Amino acid sequence: MSQIREYNIRDKEACLIALKSNVPQFFAEDEINLFEIFLDTFENKLGSNKTYFYVIVLANEIIGCGGFGDKDNTGIISLAWGLINKDFHKKGFGELLLKYRLELIKRLYPLKPIIVDTTQYSFGFFKKYGFIVSKITDDYYEKGMHRYDMIFKLE
Repeated sequence: MSQIREYNIRDKEACLIALKSNVPQFFAEDEINLFEIFLDTFENKLGSNKTYFYVIVLANEIIGCGGFGDKDNTGIISLAWGLINKDFHKKGFGELLLKYRLELIKRLYPLKPIIVDTTQYSFGFFKKYGFIVSKITDDYYEKGMHRYDMIFKLE
């Protein structure tokens, strides 16, 4: 049985392994460094700009992670770094982590819009859960890897 819990610094290496398992299909090589910086500077801050980040654990092994926050203090909630180790794709863990985050957002930020940016390879996953494409930017992450900006409005 899987469990979702708050991220802590001891989870960094397992989260990096999970991300790297998805390169180059779902993440660009350059994003590894960006993700590591995110993990190194991550704080669960109180007040404005609070970022929440979680890991999903199966049999004492971290198999994925993801979070959210109002990173620009705009009242729009952004999903951050949601990913599952490729060895555990298509087993419902991504859905579990997404639904967990959406429920928390609904409780913490009622009626706030939620955004995510993703690639053409993952946008279908988010579309399945009610996200709508608002913009597509070709070759954003790297040549051939397009950015899909998507929005979800809680009801």
